[in-house]
Amino acid sequence: MPTQELTEVQQIVQELCLMNNKFMNKVFENNIPAAELLLRIILKNDKIKVKEVKVQNFIQNLYGHSAQMDILAQDEAGVYFNVEVQRSDEGAPAKRARFYSSLLDSNLLKAGKQYEQLPVTYVIFITENDVLQGNLPLYDIDRVIKQNGADFGDGTHIVYVNSKVQDDTPLGRLMQDFYCKDPARMHYSELAAKCGYLKM
Repeated sequence: MPTQELTEVQQIVQELCLMNNKFMNKVFENNIPAAELLLRIILKNDKIKVKEVKVQNFIQNLYGHSAQMDILAQDEAGVYFNVEVQRSDEGAPAKRARFYSSLLDSNLLKAGKQYEQLPVTYVIFITENDVLQGNLPLYDIDRVIKQNGADFGDGTHIVYVNSKVQDDTPLGRLMQDFYCKDPARMHYSELAAKCGYLKM
C-alpha cells in the first residue's frame, strides 16, 4: 500500500470510536477483559466472568429471518449476552430485541434437551438516542405477571442503554468512552488498550 494511502487510512481510523460497528467489533474481538468490563458495568454485577466472546456471530434461521450479532459472549455460569450498538433509532425497535432473544433461545436449546435447560440470556442495545424516550440512562426489561408484579422467571432479559447520558457514573463514563476518539482520554484501560493498539 502506498505511503500516502496508508496515511489516509490511518487518519480515518483516528476518527473512529466505539459507536462505529466495525471499529467496535475489532476492539471486542476475543477481548475478554473488555467484554467483562462492559457487562459488569451495564448489569451492575462485578461477579460476571466472561469465558468466551465472539463478534459478528451469524445465527442462521432456516425458516425465516437470520441475524448477525455484534457481540455474543458467554460467562462461566453459562449465561449468554448479545450486545448490539445501534446509531439508528430504526435499528433498535422493541420487536428486534424480541426477535434476537427468540433466535438465541432456538439456537441454544439442542434437540432432546428440556426447556428448563435453556440458559439465561441478555439482549443489550446500546443506542445513540433515547429510543424508549423515558429520559433514563438504562432500561431493564423483564417479563412480569401483571396481576401481582412478580417476576415471570423465564430467564430472558432485554436492556437498552441510552448513550446520550454521559454523567459521572460508571455507566456514564463507559458511554463517554464509547464516543471518545483518543484512547489516552478514555476512562477504562480495558477499552483504551485495544483502541490504542488499533490506532497506532
